[in-house]
Amino acid sequence: MSRERREYIRYKPVDPLNAQLVWQDEKGGQRSSAQLNDLSQGGCALICLEGPLVGDPVWAILSLPDSQIPLKLQCHTMSRNPVGNALQISLKFEQVSEEQVRQLVSVLGSGAFQELGAEPPATSRKHWRVPQWAAFLTAQRLPVMPRSKLALLAFESAKGSDLSPGELVDLAHGDPFLCLTLLREAEEKRTARLGHETGTPLAAVMQLGSTAFRELLVGSPETDETVMGLAECEARAVLAGQLAAAWSVLRADAAPEEVAMAALLSEMGELLLWHFAQDLPQASLDALAVGKARRTELAQELACGFNFHELTLKCAEAWKLPGILVQLIQGQDSARANLARIARDTARHLIAGPDNAALPDDLASAKRLIPDASMDALVESLKWVPVEIAQDLIDKANLALADHPPEKPAGQLRR
Repeated sequence: MSRERREYIRYKPVDPLNAQLVWQDEKGGQRSSAQLNDLSQGGCALICLEGPLVGDPVWAILSLPDSQIPLKLQCHTMSRNPVGNALQISLKFEQVSEEQVRQLVSVLGSGAFQELGAEPPATSRKHWRVPQWAAFLTAQRLPVMPRSKLALLAFESAKGSDLSPGELVDLAHGDPFLCLTLLREAEEKRTARLGHETGTPLAAVMQLGSTAFRELLVGSPETDETVMGLAECEARAVLAGQLAAAWSVLRADAAPEEVAMAALLSEMGELLLWHFAQDLPQASLDALAVGKARRTELAQELACGFNFHELTLKCAEAWKLPGILVQLIQGQDSARANLARIARDTARHLIAGPDNAALPDDLASAKRLIPDASMDALVESLKWVPVEIAQDLIDKANLALADHPPEKPAGQLRR
């Protein structure tokens, strides 16, 4: 690491944590048991009976909470001071990998540590912004929706045999957590083999295989789908993916499944917060409810200091998701990305109610991107719109479209 240890915030463990020091001296290899005194992203301080001299290289082996495998870090001894009958050895971390940084950020942001001379971690995390939250969230083990496991077992019981790749993909299409977990796993294996980017669930299933998919799903932790905010956000993401898929087909898109995946995953920042830090998205909903903000993104920025779409993009970059998905999730700069964004916005407004005043404008925006599609065909893709109000919605959408009619693009297969 290029930064000095003093540039990082230091944390103390809430409960005692064990560690070990391993180093070389004139007598040969030495090892000493120790107790963690404080920890940061840049180094740590350990209390032990004996330890290396200042300037010596040393390995620190830390037993961290909720981790069966100790974290082994190469260090440089910065100081060695007596504390009663023991020594306090201060270490600076050297050559820390990205995965080790994620582990450190994760554990420091958990309830197992408290910032030295400052407020408790639950309070200090309220001051985090996108970089800190992205580092924390991408270090966590992703959950899946409980219904995905139940659906897998039900399908297997009914068929009495392994599911086809297409049936496994259907499970992923209905669970954004599972879809992300699947893409991440496939992308890690792809990187090791230097293959093509894995941008769709079907490609991920084909790369991993049915057995690995099943093990991944069954072995994943479950999120709490009884949390109303999480359930609504997850339903919105699934609906956005369905809309993007249907509208991309109407647009004769060359790869509609990519646009659908971008729409499905575009809510991941908020979904992860609902699972790991419910107080943040709940605070943004409260800001909307009391009228502090009239738009969702503004409410998020007022309550949390950032909007959740920025967090989604930062996490996507940290996970190294395929470049095409990151571009589409951004929701701008191309017709395909705009379509993914419009599908996301339409899903949000539709979840709020089929009579939402923003829906006609959403449909008008979709029509401008898909001029060859009829308004009736666009409305048919919407879920939960009663037949008796569908025509009224079409009429209002046509009025919204009248002032800015679409430009007819050339060509049939449009990226």
